[in-house]
Amino acid sequence: MKPRPSRSPLLLALLLVVAAAVPARAQEGGEPSFELRFKRQGIVRALVELEELRVETSLAGAREAAGALASRLVQDLIWSGHFAIASPLPEGVRRPRYVPDDWTRGEDARTRLRLTLAGIRRDEMVWTALLFEGSARRQILGKRYVIDLDASERHVHHLADQIVQRVTGDQGIAQTRIIFSRKVGDGREIFLVDYDGENLRQITRNGSLNLLPRWSPSADRVSYTSYWRGRQRLLVLDGRSGESRKVTEFDGLNYGASWAPDGAHLLVTFTRDGDPEIYRIDLQGDVGARLTFEPSIECSPVFDPTGNQIAYTSDRSGVPQIYRMSRDGTDRRRLTRSGGYNDAPAWSPRGDRIAYVTRRAGRFHVMVMDSSGGDAIPITITADGNNEEPAWAPDGRHLVVSSDRDGTRRLWVIDVDTAWARPLTRGDVDDNGPDWSAAPSSGSGS
Repeated sequence: MKPRPSRSPLLLALLLVVAAAVPARAQEGGEPSFELRFKRQGIVRALVELEELRVETSLAGAREAAGALASRLVQDLIWSGHFAIASPLPEGVRRPRYVPDDWTRGEDARTRLRLTLAGIRRDEMVWTALLFEGSARRQILGKRYVIDLDASERHVHHLADQIVQRVTGDQGIAQTRIIFSRKVGDGREIFLVDYDGENLRQITRNGSLNLLPRWSPSADRVSYTSYWRGRQRLLVLDGRSGESRKVTEFDGLNYGASWAPDGAHLLVTFTRDGDPEIYRIDLQGDVGARLTFEPSIECSPVFDPTGNQIAYTSDRSGVPQIYRMSRDGTDRRRLTRSGGYNDAPAWSPRGDRIAYVTRRAGRFHVMVMDSSGGDAIPITITADGNNEEPAWAPDGRHLVVSSDRDGTRRLWVIDVDTAWARPLTRGDVDDNGPDWSAAPSSGSGS
């Protein structure tokens, strides 16, 4: 529920369908700007030192390719937030794009990484990675990939995630993707991009208004809302066939689907019974339960990782605030009490934190609080422009947001633990509604 029609498809839809039910809201003018009060406690990066690259082949361009592989791997490790890279970099390894100022500083106990490229054919090169721990040089990881030098990124991302998991025990995000809505002509289409901003591709081409794409838990399906001849429809796109199937097309709103962890149910906002209310449905569109019964706007529902709790937005108090309820709609309680506008809750995959959007000093900022509503801290500040629609990475550490901090509304990735941000999409675009996929359950390499 964002009070800017040009930037909020949800509010626009609510105004069109239930205008009489939406009271006027006073602007909170004169509010002081707040500063980022982030404490970098416990943020320790493992320091990785790359040995000189080993190229055991006479194939033309192999040394340059080895440097490109290593450069991409260094970028993945730094962007994970868990690693620093010892300086100077080996010959042929480039400084990554968009790195924090202290990207070469980490804890003293160094981990050494040896990379070797060998073979005689460009499409069947062998790339070997050995990771050694500390001065004792105990091998803690060994991976071997048969790769095509012209299509090697998936192997690099897999190796990066393996290193993250082996050294930290946490899940890596280098093999993940972000889905989102982009303005195309007079409509909006669904697009997909890798976590590092590469391999951008357009998913829908129906010339309509396609909004709020959301990954299924297994990342093989995507739900989204689409307008067709003035009507909203909730669709699910099958990632294998590329075909979209209609789930609901009730009169009024069919909006804001969020997947249950079981992948068999969705939370949706409907106005089929009058006011915007939250419902739980199955993938055939059958309503399992109506969860809210209020003479107000109830929207933006999202499950916690267990599927037992739901965070959502309600303006029952007169202004939008974040609430929490049980899966069956009982035990409702308010989580946010500071600020006159709080919306768009996003529950961390770890279940411990909820990100949301607040409005202060005329701008939208991303906040993170614990799942009980306490310890809310700003992740963005006034100088960062408007930052909205947060969605968590599967590591529970990174967020993707829609931001106009550089003058154009594009997607940015923010490390919540350090507040460091990097652009995800580029160019003269208008991107919103991002959602981050789960990490794949298995990968390549031996």
